[in-house]
Amino acid sequence: MGEGMNINEWEKRYSIAYYNISKILTGIRGIFVAYNCNVDAIKHVKEKDIHKLISTVGKKSVQQRVTEYPREIQDPVDLVARLVIAMRDGKAAEVPTYTTEIHKWLMDNLVFDKARMGGQAGIISNLLANLGINNVIVYVPWLSKEQAEYFVDTANIKYPVIEDGVLKFKHPSEAYDSYQKPKVNWILEFSKGTKFELAEEVFEVPRDNRLIISSRPTWVRIDMSEDLYEHLSKMNGMIDGAILSGYQMIKEEYEDGTTYRHYVKRAVKVIERLKEGNPNMRIHVEFTSIQNKVIRKAILKDIVYKHVSSLGLDTIEVANALNVLGHEELAYAVISKGENSISALYEGAVKLLCELKLERVHVHSLGFYICVASRDFPLTVEEHRDALMFSATLAAAQALHGDIGSLKDGQTALKVPISERGHDDLEQLEKYLVRRDVCTGTEFEDGCICAINHDLIVIPTKVVQDPVGTVGIGDTISAGAFAAILAMLRKKQIDN
Repeated sequence: MGEGMNINEWEKRYSIAYYNISKILTGIRGIFVAYNCNVDAIKHVKEKDIHKLISTVGKKSVQQRVTEYPREIQDPVDLVARLVIAMRDGKAAEVPTYTTEIHKWLMDNLVFDKARMGGQAGIISNLLANLGINNVIVYVPWLSKEQAEYFVDTANIKYPVIEDGVLKFKHPSEAYDSYQKPKVNWILEFSKGTKFELAEEVFEVPRDNRLIISSRPTWVRIDMSEDLYEHLSKMNGMIDGAILSGYQMIKEEYEDGTTYRHYVKRAVKVIERLKEGNPNMRIHVEFTSIQNKVIRKAILKDIVYKHVSSLGLDTIEVANALNVLGHEELAYAVISKGENSISALYEGAVKLLCELKLERVHVHSLGFYICVASRDFPLTVEEHRDALMFSATLAAAQALHGDIGSLKDGQTALKVPISERGHDDLEQLEKYLVRRDVCTGTEFEDGCICAINHDLIVIPTKVVQDPVGTVGIGDTISAGAFAAILAMLRKKQIDN
């Protein structure tokens, strides 16, 4: 953007945007968040740990199982074998387990160093509660005692319960099901240089990485209890929007013979129910990487299409979505590292906006965000831009501190510099748009473009060089921007 898109100018805009949004967040009546959360148990595996595990389950059986390369974890031998493979190769891996017995065994044989909230709905609920949103109403179909302990201890986080046919709200720590087993993902981290021995051979870990044991017990269903479903519309005056995630956990077929179609139908019914008394209710879906194409397509074409207002995704997820919607070439262009990848990303976002009948699509990429919104959305391009900058500040704060405890914590990230690389990447998009007469260079410099059939908002973001943590940053970006949008819509409603 040469002299055009001035970084100092952007820094000023960032401060103003963060301040403006912070002031009006309390205007939001509430946000409903569902469905997925779990506990992430993190363990740094040292030499003594791996030796202990190998000898506990037996060297010979581990050796044998390593050659078989288990695709899922059914018993402790599978677990140790996959850990040995990950450490030997220094490669990251995620392997599912369909039983909670593995968690018990790990608790007995390898205590975790720390644990934290995991899963999109869990991470988003805690963030919104810490930002001071009035009512964060969270619903997880599998709320165990352990899970409840990881929700922040604030009065604004609420779990819906039905007592004597009446809808009530309690903190998750008072609303859990005491018979429910916990869903715990174990993250086993290991460091470069760690040595261990197996079958007379000594291995040395080539690079820092981790093995995730992803807990997918058979009772995990993206669904809602009948009781709550019946009472959903009673939340009408309490919430202005909903953030829904976790649909990636829907399976094609279940042990009891039901298929994904049943859960997709149920998911749609919940959305319709939420909108019943409030046609202006905004629904955001956080999209995520889904290997299974049948499920990916069903989420987009059956759940998102026509039912949802807003979609949040990253670059890879845009490509995945385009792929199942029949735009293979564009999907390929998005992930190719060429200079056309950013214009393909923009074109892809427009396709998602139009084909899925959405109001906005928010794409986050390292160094920049692209957001496309429908022209009749009741916010100006500048307001959309404020929402993006607010969320980019929160994301930087999370990378900086690993967690956001308050709006004040978020503010500290205003000192993080704007990404030069993101700034340069956007230059490619500017050339493309100016060439096609979508906008002038001056319009692009403001990040606010009114195209013929959509609004386009682009911003360079603040990137932390050595982040403390990267887990949940995408969730923070999408939820932060969506909350900002709800706050602005609400302000307009009250002002009018």
